[in-house]
Amino acid sequence: MQTRHQDRSAYFEETATSCRNYYLPYIEQHTSLKFGRNCRVMEVGCGFGGILSIFAAKGATVTGIDIHKPSIETAKTLFAERGLKGTFICSDIFDYSDTQPYDLIILHDALEHIPEKERLMLHLKSFLKADGLLYLGFPAWQMPFGGHQQMAKNRIIANCPYIHLLPRSLFRFVFRACGEKESTVKCFFEIRDTRITIEGFHKLVTATGLRIVNQRLYFINPNYQVKFGLKPRILSPVIGKIPYVRNFFTTTCYYLLAKQEEAN
Repeated sequence: MQTRHQDRSAYFEETATSCRNYYLPYIEQHTSLKFGRNCRVMEVGCGFGGILSIFAAKGATVTGIDIHKPSIETAKTLFAERGLKGTFICSDIFDYSDTQPYDLIILHDALEHIPEKERLMLHLKSFLKADGLLYLGFPAWQMPFGGHQQMAKNRIIANCPYIHLLPRSLFRFVFRACGEKESTVKCFFEIRDTRITIEGFHKLVTATGLRIVNQRLYFINPNYQVKFGLKPRILSPVIGKIPYVRNFFTTTCYYLLAKQEEAN
């Protein structure tokens, strides 16, 4: 695991910075939503709450859902330390219900970890206002580090692009040969089994009765500016229009979705 994830406050500020500089401007560019007191925002897989802190600072009513209890407790602490208001709930998203709909639902770097994607999207759709938006950010599976191998303890594996695309048997052999624990190998296989491609995501959107408001594909993930000092770079539109090929060069995808407009 990268040491940056172990410093809770630093990681909180890192995700807050990425949201302030990239996620929020992207969302605001494509919506008339005003993130004030009457705006309800929910994040699924909220972690320490860094992303939600930006919306809370603007006055929005924010709710964070995460299945990991220590993350929820950390989010409550970090919000309190910064004088921010937010509701944080430890729950499986499929067990969560709310009678009040949301203006914006955020799912960033979480979709690729969830097996029941269609069920999830339909569940989130049920929480949206008629004119609400769903913002998603996720890495295309075939991109250089789409298998999250950077989380490995072995430095060779952690810094080896495309290694996650090896056949399953060879993938397992390499990870074991490099000393990764069986529990760690299992986690990487879970990511492998829940992967998502751009083409698969588009099919998912159609199947769940949603529509794409906007799509933005990045060659250099905006998060890399905070992590590695790399300047974000949008994927070439030419490559971005080539199905399957684009997955190998898209380090992250930004999407805004809305409910399908009802026919008159």
